[in-house]
Amino acid sequence: MKVNHYLSVLLLLTLLLAGCDTNFQQTDSPVLARAGGETLTLQMALDEIPESILQQDTLQAIEHFTDQWVNSAVSVEHAENIGLVRTPEVNRKLQRVRHQILEQALKDYIIDRNINEIEVTREEAQTYYQTHKDQFTLNEKYIRYRHITTQTRTDADNANRDLMRGVEWREILDDYSVNPDLQFRQSQQFWPISMAGGDIPMLNNYLNVIGLTERSPIYFHRGQYHLVQLMEERPAGDNPDLDWLIPQIEEWLKLEKARRITNSYIRNLYLEANANNEIDRKNVTDIEQILSDYQLSTN
Repeated sequence: MKVNHYLSVLLLLTLLLAGCDTNFQQTDSPVLARAGGETLTLQMALDEIPESILQQDTLQAIEHFTDQWVNSAVSVEHAENIGLVRTPEVNRKLQRVRHQILEQALKDYIIDRNINEIEVTREEAQTYYQTHKDQFTLNEKYIRYRHITTQTRTDADNANRDLMRGVEWREILDDYSVNPDLQFRQSQQFWPISMAGGDIPMLNNYLNVIGLTERSPIYFHRGQYHLVQLMEERPAGDNPDLDWLIPQIEEWLKLEKARRITNSYIRNLYLEANANNEIDRKNVTDIEQILSDYQLSTN
């Protein structure tokens, strides 16, 4: 369906849904499906489906999303009905994912609140380069790579498929990435191979073995799906190109500022909780004794 038919299709969907359901109630958005005690509205679907996919074929995109949503809702309801949500293993996983999401949300909140302090000017990066110029001979391999992080396995598979088909990288990020702007900026820079992949060791392992333009397997880490593609290499011993080095220094300095601000904020939270006697933590001697008792009990 062509782009200029987008609005007409939405209107058609609205009229069909309203006309086919005699119990239809006036709401902000018409209902597409009900399953598992949940309701999917047209607006919810439009909020979740990438704009580029909607523009290709709006009706098919909404129909496909609705099928996925219904299957998910039915599966989740069944898992709850047979008691899986009450099992210790599932509870541990749910709690771990909840903690990870909240911890990351707090870090994002801290950075958003201090965004002006995190910005780095080109002058700052150039000053840093001049001060540490002797440290910028490439003493290890540098690479430029693409890294996409998605919320679902389906999005990761679709991103992998689009990379294979040669779809524009920016478009893929906009469609599937949890942070398209950041991951686009990072994909334009060279990184030392020791830092490649960020804090996910498996991605670094992939980047050490895959060839140019090759894509890694999809990797699940902390509730999200990751995929990397190697784009360029600079061997150890090369002289860095200032054109790509300065933007990279800017990104390093920005990350360092964000890290310091975030760590300071969290440290203050710890100090406040400790002052209010909200933390009960064993000392080294107590932990040693606990370990000793545990080892005796398991022998």
